[in-house]
Amino acid sequence: MRRIRNLHFVELAACAFLLLAARQSAGQIDSFPPDFIQADSSASDQVLRAERARTSALVKGDVAALDKLLADDLTYVHATGKVDTKASFLEGIRSGSLRYLAWNLQEMHVRLIGDAAVLNGKYAVRALDRRVQQDPIAVNVIVLSVYARREGRWQQVAWQTTKEVALPSP
Repeated sequence: MRRIRNLHFVELAACAFLLLAARQSAGQIDSFPPDFIQADSSASDQVLRAERARTSALVKGDVAALDKLLADDLTYVHATGKVDTKASFLEGIRSGSLRYLAWNLQEMHVRLIGDAAVLNGKYAVRALDRRVQQDPIAVNVIVLSVYARREGRWQQVAWQTTKEVALPSP
């Protein structure tokens, strides 16, 4: 039942992101009520600090820091298609079978919706996930992440990455 609830949350977050992106690209973002999307820069800064702390902890293999930054009901979807819970993700890092060698931010946008934040952007990542393959990968990824403000702090509740592909020139 918990797994179904997690998937519904991820689907809801993805739908919210797609709706926001479509309205923004169509120039309709102003049609939302003012309290629907918050422009609270301090909250946006807090979310971005949490995201930077998360990627730093990933490179350092800092499971204790990640335990605080990741929500217990986390759904984490890797670019390989592997899906992790918080427990399986942290176990992969703890055991050394999952190691992040580098996270280089290329672009990031934050949208606040009440006590939730939807992040979308791009990273250049180098990682080794022996649970999936034996060789390290270097990949540019497009990300969609959802954070929730819980007990006064921001925690990541959902993560989805997609490998960026080079499109042929028209």
